[in-house]
Amino acid sequence: MMENERRTTIPPQQEAEQCEGIAHAIKRFEKIMMSRIYLQQRLGDRLKVSIRTGMIVMFLIAASILMLLITLSVQVKRVAEVTENMNVNFDKISQNMVTINAYMQSMEKQIAYMPNIEGSTQFINQHMKDIKGSMTGITSQVRDMHQQLTTVQQKMGTISASVSHMNQNVSGMNHEVQRMAKPAHTLNKMFPF
Repeated sequence: MMENERRTTIPPQQEAEQCEGIAHAIKRFEKIMMSRIYLQQRLGDRLKVSIRTGMIVMFLIAASILMLLITLSVQVKRVAEVTENMNVNFDKISQNMVTINAYMQSMEKQIAYMPNIEGSTQFINQHMKDIKGSMTGITSQVRDMHQQLTTVQQKMGTISASVSHMNQNVSGMNHEVQRMAKPAHTLNKMFPF
């Protein structure tokens, strides 16, 4: 029994050393935990800043895309209007072609009469007057067609200018999107995970 008491009883000096060791271990554990909490807070702050920056960049990209869509819709409306005007001009041209075809058929009939009009100069003169009238009509129709084609060329120039303006806007948007994406690239380099 005495031996058991001797074994379980620790000398006071040794007990004090053990208490100091435990206190030192607890302090070290506290320091480790505090540094870990500090690191987690710093990581959390950096993550918040990264998320906010990413959200701002995404908002700017969305705004750029919205502006691009608005620009494209306006340009498409202009192109649709010009195309509609071109359709009207092409309808007029087709009508003029029908009229010219009618004049050409009339001329064919009049030319077919020419072998039979050798005996009568009056008959020839009359048909020549008709041919002259047909030629006048053809000249008028060709003049109208020329005006319609000039209008079509002007409309094509307007479409070309609109498409060029659209290309410039798209290039500008592309440059802006690349410029706004640079902070996100920098963040990706800083935080590769």
